[in-house]
Amino acid sequence: MTSANGSFSNRHIRQIRVDRIRPEEGLGRKRDRDGHRELCASIERFGVLTPITVRRSPHETGQFLLIKGQGRTLACRLLGLVTIPALVLDDATAEAEKVQQFLVENVARLRMRPIDRALLITHARRSGEETADVARRFGVSSTTVRRLESQLDGASSTEIAALRSGGVNLAVHAVIARFVRPEERGDAIAVIGASQLGAKDLESLLAAVGWSALSELGPEQRSQRLKFLKWACHAFVELPKGDTKGRLRRLAEILPSRLPDLESRAAGIQ
Repeated sequence: MTSANGSFSNRHIRQIRVDRIRPEEGLGRKRDRDGHRELCASIERFGVLTPITVRRSPHETGQFLLIKGQGRTLACRLLGLVTIPALVLDDATAEAEKVQQFLVENVARLRMRPIDRALLITHARRSGEETADVARRFGVSSTTVRRLESQLDGASSTEIAALRSGGVNLAVHAVIARFVRPEERGDAIAVIGASQLGAKDLESLLAAVGWSALSELGPEQRSQRLKFLKWACHAFVELPKGDTKGRLRRLAEILPSRLPDLESRAAGIQ
Protein backbone atom coordinates (compact mmCIF):
# COMPACT_ATOMS: atom_id res chain seq x y z
CA MET A 1 0.00 0.00 0.00
CA THR A 2 1.39 3.41 -0.93
CA SER A 3 0.81 6.96 0.21
CA ALA A 4 0.32 10.10 -1.89
CA ASN A 5 4.07 10.50 -2.24
CA GLY A 6 4.63 6.89 -3.22
CA SER A 7 5.48 4.84 -0.13
CA PHE A 8 4.78 4.03 3.51
CA SER A 9 8.36 3.75 4.72
CA ASN A 10 8.66 3.05 8.47
CA ARG A 11 4.94 2.25 8.58
CA HIS A 12 2.77 -0.84 8.82
CA ILE A 13 -0.95 -1.53 9.06
CA ARG A 14 -2.55 -3.54 11.84
CA GLN A 15 -5.92 -4.00 13.49
CA ILE A 16 -6.16 -1.93 16.69
CA ARG A 17 -8.85 -1.98 19.37
CA VAL A 18 -10.98 1.14 19.08
CA ASP A 19 -11.09 1.59 22.87
CA ARG A 20 -7.29 1.92 22.94
CA ILE A 21 -7.25 4.99 20.66
CA ARG A 22 -7.37 8.59 21.84
CA PRO A 23 -6.81 11.88 19.91
CA GLU A 24 -3.29 13.23 19.51
CA GLU A 25 -2.92 16.47 21.46
CA GLY A 26 -3.82 19.48 19.32
CA LEU A 27 -5.56 17.48 16.61
CA GLY A 28 -8.90 16.65 18.22
CA ARG A 29 -12.02 18.25 16.76
CA LYS A 30 -15.59 18.50 17.97
CA ARG A 31 -17.92 16.31 15.96
CA ASP A 32 -21.60 16.35 15.15
CA ARG A 33 -22.72 12.74 15.42
CA ASP A 34 -25.62 13.32 13.04
CA GLY A 35 -23.09 14.31 10.42
CA HIS A 36 -21.62 10.81 10.55
CA ARG A 37 -24.68 9.00 9.24
CA GLU A 38 -23.27 8.74 5.71
CA LEU A 39 -19.88 7.60 6.97
CA CYS A 40 -21.41 5.11 9.41
CA ALA A 41 -23.59 3.65 6.66
CA SER A 42 -20.55 3.24 4.42
CA ILE A 43 -18.45 1.57 7.12
CA GLU A 44 -21.33 -0.67 8.17
CA ARG A 45 -21.69 -1.89 4.58
CA PHE A 46 -18.12 -1.94 3.29
CA GLY A 47 -15.94 -1.70 6.39
CA VAL A 48 -13.15 0.85 6.90
CA LEU A 49 -11.62 1.18 3.43
CA THR A 50 -8.88 3.65 4.39
CA PRO A 51 -6.82 2.96 7.54
CA ILE A 52 -6.57 5.65 10.20
CA THR A 53 -3.14 6.96 11.23
CA VAL A 54 -1.81 6.51 14.79
CA ARG A 55 1.35 6.26 16.83
CA ARG A 56 2.02 4.43 20.06
CA SER A 57 1.47 6.45 23.21
CA PRO A 58 4.80 7.06 24.98
CA HIS A 59 3.13 7.00 28.41
CA GLU A 60 0.41 4.34 28.33
CA THR A 61 1.17 0.75 27.44
CA GLY A 62 -1.11 -0.56 24.75
CA GLN A 63 -2.60 2.88 23.96
CA PHE A 64 -2.39 4.71 20.62
CA LEU A 65 -2.57 8.43 19.76
CA LEU A 66 -4.83 9.25 16.82
CA ILE A 67 -3.21 11.53 14.23
CA LYS A 68 -5.67 11.19 11.36
CA GLY A 69 -9.07 9.50 11.03
CA GLN A 70 -11.18 10.89 13.87
CA GLY A 71 -14.35 10.55 11.81
CA ARG A 72 -13.69 6.88 10.99
CA THR A 73 -12.77 6.10 14.59
CA LEU A 74 -15.91 7.75 15.98
CA ALA A 75 -18.04 5.95 13.40
CA CYS A 76 -16.57 2.62 14.52
CA ARG A 77 -17.36 3.49 18.13
CA LEU A 78 -20.94 4.36 17.22
CA LEU A 79 -21.28 1.08 15.31
CA GLY A 80 -19.82 -0.92 18.17
CA LEU A 81 -16.90 -2.26 16.13
CA VAL A 82 -14.10 -3.67 18.25
CA THR A 83 -11.13 -3.00 15.96
CA ILE A 84 -10.14 -0.64 13.16
CA PRO A 85 -7.31 -0.88 10.58
CA ALA A 86 -4.58 1.61 11.44
CA LEU A 87 -1.35 2.80 9.94
CA VAL A 88 1.14 2.80 12.84
CA LEU A 89 3.91 5.39 12.52
CA ASP A 90 7.20 5.54 14.32
CA ASP A 91 7.80 8.66 16.44
CA ALA A 92 9.88 10.55 13.87
CA THR A 93 7.40 9.98 11.04
CA ALA A 94 4.48 10.72 13.36
CA GLU A 95 5.85 14.14 14.33
CA ALA A 96 6.16 15.16 10.67
CA GLU A 97 2.65 13.81 9.98
CA LYS A 98 1.26 15.64 13.00
CA VAL A 99 2.69 18.98 11.84
CA GLN A 100 1.34 18.44 8.33
CA GLN A 101 -2.10 17.51 9.63
CA PHE A 102 -2.13 20.51 11.96
CA LEU A 103 -1.40 22.81 9.02
CA VAL A 104 -4.13 21.22 6.93
CA GLU A 105 -6.63 21.55 9.78
CA ASN A 106 -5.88 25.21 10.48
CA VAL A 107 -4.84 26.67 7.13
CA ALA A 108 -8.10 25.29 5.72
CA ARG A 109 -9.99 27.75 7.89
CA LEU A 110 -8.16 30.77 6.48
CA ARG A 111 -9.19 32.82 3.48
CA MET A 112 -7.12 31.53 0.58
CA ARG A 113 -7.01 31.41 -3.18
CA PRO A 114 -9.36 28.85 -4.79
CA ILE A 115 -6.49 26.81 -6.18
CA ASP A 116 -4.74 26.54 -2.79
CA ARG A 117 -8.02 25.51 -1.19
CA ALA A 118 -8.60 22.95 -3.95
CA LEU A 119 -5.10 21.52 -3.48
CA LEU A 120 -5.66 21.18 0.27
CA ILE A 121 -8.93 19.38 -0.39
CA THR A 122 -7.31 16.92 -2.78
CA HIS A 123 -4.35 16.46 -0.42
CA ALA A 124 -6.73 15.58 2.42
CA ARG A 125 -8.44 12.96 0.28
CA ARG A 126 -5.19 11.46 -0.97
CA SER A 127 -4.01 11.28 2.63
CA GLY A 128 -6.96 9.04 3.43
CA GLU A 129 -9.56 11.40 4.91
CA GLU A 130 -13.13 10.47 4.05
CA THR A 131 -14.96 12.54 1.42
CA ALA A 132 -17.74 13.51 3.83
CA ASP A 133 -15.22 14.69 6.44
CA VAL A 134 -13.31 16.79 3.91
CA ALA A 135 -16.52 18.33 2.58
CA ARG A 136 -17.70 19.24 6.07
CA ARG A 137 -14.37 20.75 7.10
CA PHE A 138 -14.00 22.91 4.00
CA GLY A 139 -17.67 23.86 3.81
CA VAL A 140 -18.27 22.33 0.35
CA SER A 141 -20.37 19.47 -0.96
CA SER A 142 -19.12 15.90 -1.30
CA THR A 143 -19.72 16.28 -5.05
CA THR A 144 -17.30 19.23 -5.13
CA VAL A 145 -14.66 17.22 -3.27
CA ARG A 146 -14.97 14.34 -5.73
CA ARG A 147 -14.91 16.72 -8.72
CA LEU A 148 -11.75 18.47 -7.54
CA GLU A 149 -10.08 15.16 -6.73
CA SER A 150 -10.80 13.91 -10.25
CA GLN A 151 -9.90 17.23 -11.89
CA LEU A 152 -6.53 17.58 -10.18
CA ASP A 153 -5.60 13.90 -10.22
CA GLY A 154 -2.31 13.70 -12.10
CA ALA A 155 -2.22 17.45 -12.78
CA SER A 156 1.25 18.44 -13.97
CA SER A 157 3.45 21.09 -12.40
CA THR A 158 2.71 23.24 -15.46
CA GLU A 159 -1.02 23.03 -14.80
CA ILE A 160 -0.63 23.88 -11.11
CA ALA A 161 1.70 26.79 -11.95
CA ALA A 162 -0.85 28.16 -14.45
CA LEU A 163 -3.62 27.89 -11.86
CA ARG A 164 -1.53 29.62 -9.21
CA SER A 165 -0.39 32.40 -11.55
CA GLY A 166 -3.89 33.09 -12.79
CA GLY A 167 -3.15 31.93 -16.33
CA VAL A 168 -6.34 29.88 -16.07
CA ASN A 169 -8.88 29.54 -13.27
CA LEU A 170 -10.32 26.34 -11.82
CA ALA A 171 -13.47 26.53 -13.95
CA VAL A 172 -11.47 26.82 -17.19
CA HIS A 173 -9.07 24.10 -16.03
CA ALA A 174 -12.02 21.80 -15.35
CA VAL A 175 -13.11 22.16 -18.99
CA ILE A 176 -9.56 21.55 -20.21
CA ALA A 177 -9.22 18.47 -17.98
CA ARG A 178 -12.48 17.11 -19.41
CA PHE A 179 -11.59 17.59 -23.09
CA VAL A 180 -7.78 17.53 -23.38
CA ARG A 181 -5.47 14.56 -22.92
CA PRO A 182 -3.16 14.87 -19.87
CA GLU A 183 0.00 14.96 -21.98
CA GLU A 184 -1.33 17.91 -24.01
CA ARG A 185 -2.84 19.99 -21.21
CA GLY A 186 0.26 22.09 -20.53
CA ASP A 187 0.40 23.31 -24.14
CA ALA A 188 -3.37 23.69 -24.30
CA ILE A 189 -3.37 25.80 -21.13
CA ALA A 190 -0.76 28.12 -22.63
CA VAL A 191 -2.92 28.62 -25.72
CA ILE A 192 -6.24 28.94 -23.91
CA GLY A 193 -4.84 31.14 -21.15
CA ALA A 194 -3.54 33.62 -23.71
CA SER A 195 -7.01 33.86 -25.29
CA GLN A 196 -8.72 34.67 -21.97
CA LEU A 197 -11.72 32.54 -22.93
CA GLY A 198 -14.21 31.88 -20.11
CA ALA A 199 -15.23 28.37 -19.09
CA LYS A 200 -18.65 28.38 -20.79
CA ASP A 201 -17.34 29.74 -24.10
CA LEU A 202 -14.40 27.32 -24.01
CA GLU A 203 -16.66 24.34 -23.38
CA SER A 204 -18.95 25.35 -26.25
CA LEU A 205 -15.98 25.91 -28.55
CA LEU A 206 -14.27 22.58 -27.81
CA ALA A 207 -17.54 20.71 -28.24
CA ALA A 208 -18.33 22.53 -31.50
CA VAL A 209 -14.96 21.79 -33.12
CA GLY A 210 -15.11 18.16 -32.03
CA TRP A 211 -12.00 18.27 -29.86
CA SER A 212 -12.63 14.81 -28.41
CA ALA A 213 -12.65 13.34 -31.92
CA LEU A 214 -9.50 15.30 -32.84
CA SER A 215 -7.74 13.84 -29.81
CA GLU A 216 -8.51 10.35 -31.09
CA LEU A 217 -6.27 11.02 -34.10
CA GLY A 218 -3.31 10.24 -31.86
CA PRO A 219 -0.05 11.86 -30.77
CA GLU A 220 1.29 12.22 -34.29
CA GLN A 221 -1.35 14.91 -34.89
CA ARG A 222 -0.61 16.75 -31.66
CA SER A 223 1.17 19.70 -33.26
CA GLN A 224 -1.63 20.23 -35.77
CA ARG A 225 -4.28 19.98 -33.06
CA LEU A 226 -2.58 22.67 -31.01
CA LYS A 227 -2.22 24.93 -34.05
CA PHE A 228 -5.91 24.51 -34.73
CA LEU A 229 -6.75 25.18 -31.08
CA LYS A 230 -4.70 28.38 -31.17
CA TRP A 231 -6.48 29.53 -34.31
CA ALA A 232 -9.95 28.62 -32.99
CA CYS A 233 -9.45 30.43 -29.66
CA HIS A 234 -8.00 33.52 -31.31
CA ALA A 235 -10.67 33.59 -34.01
CA PHE A 236 -13.53 33.12 -31.54
CA VAL A 237 -12.30 35.92 -29.28
CA GLU A 238 -11.88 38.29 -32.23
CA LEU A 239 -15.39 37.72 -33.55
CA PRO A 240 -17.98 40.45 -32.86
CA LYS A 241 -19.71 40.04 -29.50
CA GLY A 242 -23.02 38.21 -29.50
CA ASP A 243 -24.64 34.96 -28.44
CA THR A 244 -22.34 31.95 -28.38
CA LYS A 245 -24.26 29.94 -30.99
CA GLY A 246 -24.15 32.82 -33.45
CA ARG A 247 -20.42 33.29 -32.97
CA LEU A 248 -19.82 29.55 -33.47
CA ARG A 249 -21.79 29.66 -36.72
CA ARG A 250 -19.60 32.56 -37.86
CA LEU A 251 -16.51 30.61 -36.84
CA ALA A 252 -17.66 27.67 -38.99
CA GLU A 253 -17.97 30.02 -41.98
CA ILE A 254 -14.34 31.13 -41.73
CA LEU A 255 -12.95 27.71 -40.81
CA PRO A 256 -9.85 27.07 -42.97
CA SER A 257 -9.62 23.89 -44.98
CA ARG A 258 -5.85 23.60 -44.51
CA LEU A 259 -3.64 24.24 -41.48
CA PRO A 260 -1.25 26.55 -43.37
CA ASP A 261 -4.21 28.88 -43.88
CA LEU A 262 -4.81 29.30 -40.15
CA GLU A 263 -2.82 32.48 -39.54
CA SER A 264 -4.03 34.28 -42.66
CA ARG A 265 -7.66 33.39 -41.99
CA ALA A 266 -7.38 34.54 -38.36
CA ALA A 267 -5.84 37.83 -39.47
CA GLY A 268 -8.78 38.43 -41.78
CA ILE A 269 -11.48 38.14 -39.13
CA GLN A 270 -13.73 41.17 -38.94
